[in-house]
Amino acid sequence: MLSRPERSIAISTNRLPGAPARHPESGRRYDRAELEELAAQGDPWAHAKLDDWDLYEATDYVGSLRDRCPDASCELYGERVTLCYADDGTLLEVDHGGWSHYAPQEQAKAS
Repeated sequence: MLSRPERSIAISTNRLPGAPARHPESGRRYDRAELEELAAQGDPWAHAKLDDWDLYEATDYVGSLRDRCPDASCELYGERVTLCYADDGTLLEVDHGGWSHYAPQEQAKAS
């Protein structure tokens, strides 16, 4: 991704209560650091864009929980999990949803 040169942006904080949030500079794309800076200044538009960004990014990490835990030493052996593989097909991690653990050694080698 190409990086944009740093720009200084002055945002007016004199907003009327209930006034719609307005894009600080229409037609311009903001990177995450710029949105975070605007949000820190209290810009509601930037807060909404960061929320959208976080929701979009979060979908990349949502597990399917379609597999079963293959680790016989795990307390939740056989329970629904998402198996995470490397590009070469090696089992890297067993994701239980709220927590995860490395693949059992014999399972990682067999993949």
